[in-house]
Amino acid sequence: MYIKQQERVSLEWLNVRAEKMENKFSRQRRNFLKKHLFLGTFVAAEWLLPSQSYSNCNLTPRESAGPFYPLNYPSDQDNDLTYLKDKSKKANGEIIYINGIVQDDNCQPISKAIIEIWQACATGRYNHPEDRNSAELDPNFQYWGKAVTNVHGEYRFKTIKPGSYPASWFWTRPPHIHFTVRSSKHSELTTQMYFSGEPLNNKDRLLQNFSKKEREKCIVSFYKNKNQQSGQFNLTLKRQ
Repeated sequence: MYIKQQERVSLEWLNVRAEKMENKFSRQRRNFLKKHLFLGTFVAAEWLLPSQSYSNCNLTPRESAGPFYPLNYPSDQDNDLTYLKDKSKKANGEIIYINGIVQDDNCQPISKAIIEIWQACATGRYNHPEDRNSAELDPNFQYWGKAVTNVHGEYRFKTIKPGSYPASWFWTRPPHIHFTVRSSKHSELTTQMYFSGEPLNNKDRLLQNFSKKEREKCIVSFYKNKNQQSGQFNLTLKRQ
């Protein structure tokens, strides 16, 4: 009984904390979008591979932005998180490529959609002052990146697989990557991408809140393609 009460208190604290950070996150993101959206910025990715067609037009499940959206953007604001221009070494960890299609609920591709991702490094720690994880930070990792979809709605990121980390004394979060997608004619989407085959997925309190079909849309399998670990994460936004 005592443990359950402690769990409820901890979850309430986590929810309040996430809500406060969500407000901060929204203000920062609005400022970022004002700066970049009207410029039609496109982050060129010469290693962008064609994404497979996506016939499932069900909306991507929404999730909270969580408490660790970056307070400051890195000097590199691109879709390669494994390398910083002012560093001689690359980030630690397993390099992965995430590609996909951003579309609306009528299966129409969305061009010029801005996608932001942020995540923990390979040790499971975020570059954020509120992260009390004792794991080491990676000075060569970018932690946050952005991309803009092409005319076919395609995007791609090069990053590393994040580590798991303790959300509380009774809950360890599985590896995941946060996504926010914005398009001027669609409702903004914030969600999380999970990795197939992770045992912690079955115990995660956020992921398990979804139905089986919703979980399937958020869990991505990675395959080796031309010596690259690649996975496809398609995102569906609601038309306004």
